[in-house]
Amino acid sequence: MTMNKSQITFRSIVSIHLIVSILTTLIIGMVYTIRKNQPLSADQSLLIFEFIVPLVAISSFVVSHFISKKKLSSLKKQASLNEKLSLFKEVKIIQWVSLFGSVILASIGFLISARQNLLLYAMMIGVMILYYRPVKGRIGEDLDLTSEELDSLSSPKENT
Repeated sequence: MTMNKSQITFRSIVSIHLIVSILTTLIIGMVYTIRKNQPLSADQSLLIFEFIVPLVAISSFVVSHFISKKKLSSLKKQASLNEKLSLFKEVKIIQWVSLFGSVILASIGFLISARQNLLLYAMMIGVMILYYRPVKGRIGEDLDLTSEELDSLSSPKENT
């Protein structure tokens, strides 16, 4: 029942995603709770946040997507599974952090301006983080893994 390095790397990818997802949920929940206990008078002078947050979210995600594609395309076919997974982990962390930063920006904007749309933006970005979860099928596609390599990601318990 020992796990090999690729299984440990895969588990760490899943764990990191879970941590980012939980932190996103906690931040949105805390910001909503803090702001709910204060009077909600939307400040019209801070309307600029409603334009900045989507632009920052889209641009940061597009940039992280292109960085990810460039890194994945530089991966050699004969690289070991652990090297491929380490690169995939790095790529996903870049994508998740770019989205997480946008959640923080939207949450701070909501705290400052009380614009409800900013909280909705943060929630939508949180859903995007959930959508880009590490699924074995997507990992196999992105890294062009063989079926044997994908099977080796499963723990011994899952194989029986």
